[in-house]
Amino acid sequence: MKTIVQKVNAVKRVYAQLDKRIDALQKESGLHCPSGCGQCCKKPDIECTPVEFLPMALDWLDEGVLWEKYDEIKNQESSLCFVYRPNVTSFGGLCNNYPNRGLICRLFGYSARINKEGQKEMVTCKILKEEQSTALEWISSHPKSMPVMTNYSTKMASIDLQLNTYMPINQAIIQAIETVGAYYAYRTRRKPKK
Repeated sequence: MKTIVQKVNAVKRVYAQLDKRIDALQKESGLHCPSGCGQCCKKPDIECTPVEFLPMALDWLDEGVLWEKYDEIKNQESSLCFVYRPNVTSFGGLCNNYPNRGLICRLFGYSARINKEGQKEMVTCKILKEEQSTALEWISSHPKSMPVMTNYSTKMASIDLQLNTYMPINQAIIQAIETVGAYYAYRTRRKPKK
């Protein structure tokens, strides 16, 4: 059975692989989100899995704020993602924990699903479709450049099948906090290496 640290490191490896693919896609195509947009984060019914937020929860444990964040999320009235900060830019908002954002936060706008004909189909937003059609055309003509959502969801599921149930994003963060908190309830966490 994997330890929490092993699971966190596995999640981070998946994220690093994906981030590298998306970075290459952005460089090759020129596709990029408008600075400070955050429109996709305003969707109130975003679903994720708890395993995606184990790194965030472990960081909060190391910072000594795990249960404080837990209480804040539990008492939050909004269904928007807890770490999203709306209205901090003139255009939309920003993620307050960008390095530890979830899988869908990384995939949306820069990945593909497989359609019923077995072809890659870009999953992106209205803003990118309207403002960056040239970049999207380039991507469509280079389908190998697109990371496929299900490939990364499967990699995430293999880390911890029990923590791979889709649920509203804040519930997923809460379950990640509970998992990390329970794991370290009777264990001592060694100082992480910097």
